[in-house]
Amino acid sequence: MSTPKTRLFLPLIYIVWSDDLLTADEFNILSRFIQKQSWLSEDERTFLESQLHLASPPSRIELNAWRAEIAQTVAVNPTLLSLFDLQLKVSQDHSLIAHQSAFEVLEQNLGILGAEALKLFTANKENQTYNYETNSTFDVPTLTAILDGSVANAINEVKEVISSKAFTYETSTDVTVYREKVLEWCRILAQRDLGNRAYPKEYGGGGNLAEYFAIMETLSFHDLSLVIKFGVQFGLWGMSINSLGTEKHFKKYLAKVGSLELPGCFAMTETNHGSNVKGLQTTATYNHATKTFLISTPTPKDQKEYIGNAANHGIMATVFAKLIIDDVDYGVNAFIVPIRAENGASLPNVTIGDCGLKMGLNGVDNGTLSFHNVEIPYDNMLDKFATIDENGAFSSPIPSDNRRFFTMLGTLVGGRIGIPRSALSGAKSGLAIAIRYGDQRRQFGPEGGSEIPILNYRMHQRRLFPPLAKAYALHFALRYLTQRFIDKKPEEMQEIEALAAGLKSYTTWFATATLQECREACGGKGYLSENRIDALKNDTDVYTTFEGDNTVLMQLVAKNRLSVFRKQVSDMNAMDKVSYVWNQTKVYLSEKNPFITRDTNEQHLLDPAFHINAFYYREHEIVTSAAKRLKKLIDSGLDPYDAFNVAQHQLIDVTKAYLERVVLEQFLDKIAATSDASAKAILTKLAQLFALSTMDENKAWYLENDYLTTVKTVAIRKTVNQLCWDIRPDAVALVDAFGIPESCLAAPISQKK
Repeated sequence: MSTPKTRLFLPLIYIVWSDDLLTADEFNILSRFIQKQSWLSEDERTFLESQLHLASPPSRIELNAWRAEIAQTVAVNPTLLSLFDLQLKVSQDHSLIAHQSAFEVLEQNLGILGAEALKLFTANKENQTYNYETNSTFDVPTLTAILDGSVANAINEVKEVISSKAFTYETSTDVTVYREKVLEWCRILAQRDLGNRAYPKEYGGGGNLAEYFAIMETLSFHDLSLVIKFGVQFGLWGMSINSLGTEKHFKKYLAKVGSLELPGCFAMTETNHGSNVKGLQTTATYNHATKTFLISTPTPKDQKEYIGNAANHGIMATVFAKLIIDDVDYGVNAFIVPIRAENGASLPNVTIGDCGLKMGLNGVDNGTLSFHNVEIPYDNMLDKFATIDENGAFSSPIPSDNRRFFTMLGTLVGGRIGIPRSALSGAKSGLAIAIRYGDQRRQFGPEGGSEIPILNYRMHQRRLFPPLAKAYALHFALRYLTQRFIDKKPEEMQEIEALAAGLKSYTTWFATATLQECREACGGKGYLSENRIDALKNDTDVYTTFEGDNTVLMQLVAKNRLSVFRKQVSDMNAMDKVSYVWNQTKVYLSEKNPFITRDTNEQHLLDPAFHINAFYYREHEIVTSAAKRLKKLIDSGLDPYDAFNVAQHQLIDVTKAYLERVVLEQFLDKIAATSDASAKAILTKLAQLFALSTMDENKAWYLENDYLTTVKTVAIRKTVNQLCWDIRPDAVALVDAFGIPESCLAAPISQKK
């Protein structure tokens, strides 16, 4: 039945079926609306209901016919301003304008963006899947300069080195050959003074910690075994001396470490103790008569395990062990222990093992270390935070054992900055390969037409573009973390350590998930080793364990956030509490009123104020809920340790909400500081995509907490799809802006034609 009144509904019916899925919500909303319209006849209602049967959707031929008819109306009426304007033209009965307000409410309830809906029926090139092409809207070098920031010179220096012939990828499956090649690469980097960049200038270094992190991040575009070997030698081994030692250690060791004359290890992890550093069992027993320490491994389960540089190349190691003086345990301290002679042989009473083949990073010589009463001199104790006086008594400027222990570990937090920055580079490489390939790989197309790039398909965009947006977001968040660490003040260290632990976990999990998506997005080509995604996946997988298991670290961050929350609440006076309640009331009035929770206006959905408010609200509500739950559990008689165990899953949510707010906040701050208009515009789109796709991922929480309605979550999903579509022409340029050298990218499927 075709009447002006039924034809008024045609554009709406086409839109709800256009994605091949009419949801139950959409059906119910439309059905209720139709039944309420008294101006429709019974036959017209029945006919319209028949077009909405979930079990019998319209055929593709019917949909194409509907679209053609509607598109023709749009073509002859190019000045249409709204979806209802189009409906009127299709109905050819202007008297139906009386129902405009009712249909506008219906649009909102369906989560339809009127202006975007009109684009479904326009014939312009930008909306034709088969004509959509790469066409950058910004200057790539300008965006690269924004990403590189103040350390651009160091980044370019590294790119020059790793693009040279000497850094051609090693393809041998012989682990010995591979390990020696990685050592050779490290020596070249040391000769260029890239390894010692963070050490003080007076001891042969460059005195620039920001450049050191940038060097490690850029090296991660190359072989990740090189990055880890580099990080073990110049970061863990060298920086443990720099951070935990004193002048006598700096003078004796740092220049040799920086030149790789003295290869070394960082021996913390034991077979039975990884994340629980306080539980380490290796001992360092002091003998005041000889002024020496005896380093001992009590049982085979207490051997140092997974120690980089140990199996083949390390000469010395920073060994973490319990300091024992006169049978009293003074907790974990750090000691420099020789493990190997210059000819490569193990020293007496030192047993060195090889961890063998691993899932990845086989260019790194991970090994085991056991000590059997190995004697070292007094000066080999790294004594910045603890020492032994002339009477043989323990002495420390930090009297509290706990505080001293965490202060010592806090100086080593740099590893939790280097690892996520390296992981992000791996994810960027994967995205560059997958997006470039998607731009060139053609499959399917319109009937009788040419095949089109798979990057033009909306689902392919949904797979790759939200991770692309998150990669940009994390880039700026990690730069922010790095600067906070460089500028650190003692009173800020707990917050910085928590942020580092959280971003390490969040970023490495992101890299693991993104590389898997990139592999699948490249199909069988992504499975070929020549295209590098296998190496990227295998090498970065252990990043979720390096520097602390991600799940454990996320819980530590949650405890920090709960402590901050508790302190904020306990420090409030009466007026502060009144103000707090009033601010919460304002949130409910301004953000949780029915109008806002249902607002699907495009301008509102793309507004950064809406995004950051939603992120702040989620963070606040989750931490408040977790605090209340823990208090209730403890008040019921549960031990605090057991209470935290019961609430572990909720603690992960606390950390995730906190981190996502910080990441978005830093992204928005960077955009605000960007002066180039075209770069600012594309970064704004990426920030919108990051924010809305994150809200889409967490829509269950927002719905459960009445912050969003179903109508609004549907509108958010559709806006995410549209942002992906809008970003498509810039996608290749966005991965080019990462500045990954072509020789490092190396995947045949990523080469531009």
